[in-house]
Amino acid sequence: MHELKKELLLKEASTHFEEAGYEQMKVADLAKAAGVSIGTIYAIFDSKEGLYMAYIEHQIDIFFTELQKSITSDDDAEKRIRTYINLKFSYYTQKRKAIEQGAKNNPLFFNTLYSELSNPFQKIYLFLSECFRELNPELDQGQAIRMAFVLNGFSDGYVSQWLELQDDLMSRVDEACSLFICMIKGCK
Repeated sequence: MHELKKELLLKEASTHFEEAGYEQMKVADLAKAAGVSIGTIYAIFDSKEGLYMAYIEHQIDIFFTELQKSITSDDDAEKRIRTYINLKFSYYTQKRKAIEQGAKNNPLFFNTLYSELSNPFQKIYLFLSECFRELNPELDQGQAIRMAFVLNGFSDGYVSQWLELQDDLMSRVDEACSLFICMIKGCK
């Protein structure tokens, strides 16, 4: 029952975070919309920040499921990386309000976010490391995993710039893919 309540609250919280943003989202409004008490929310998530971290983890799980559905057995490593970046940028574009205030007010937002989560990115890093080793067989597993961390930070840089400049993030997918793939392959 606890997990079902948690799942339902996360679904409702997603709507609130994505429409209002973190700062403007009120736990009381969420409780009212979900038909539970504020105490129930705090009993499950401890705090608004805990709820937000659970929301992020939930979104990562949804993202990874969608990523797997978007990949076909015929896709080569470059296509899989492009699909990853395209989907990541698309998610951020759709969920801008949920991350905008945190990212703009804290230059280390992404680093803080990743350090506070219980490594929900591990499956994504493994997925990316397989792509990198296919592109550059000289990479060992450790190097490929480190490159996955680098791609995550690299693509987060595009997201931060997009939030600052208010431009079109989706128009940067090809550029981000080309630059990063060139780095993996050792292009000059």
